[in-house]
Amino acid sequence: MNLNDSNVVEKLLKNLDINPRTFLLEAKDQKIKEDLKKKTEEASQKGIFGLPSFIVNNKIFWGQDRLEFVLNEAKK
Repeated sequence: MNLNDSNVVEKLLKNLDINPRTFLLEAKDQKIKEDLKKKTEEASQKGIFGLPSFIVNNKIFWGQDRLEFVLNEAKK
């Protein structure tokens, strides 16, 4: 999937029931960009480097194939 292709992005957003025009306008909003930069920096400081990442009991789990480990750790 080429997310550099605006047609692909538009179709993806529509499939998620998101208005592409609204989404793209808001994505250009400086406040939203600054919030994303802040959250990215916070994640980096916690050692998060990929998605999806989960922190449970100060342990980092990375990847959807680790969900079982996340749930087991959460039960402790």
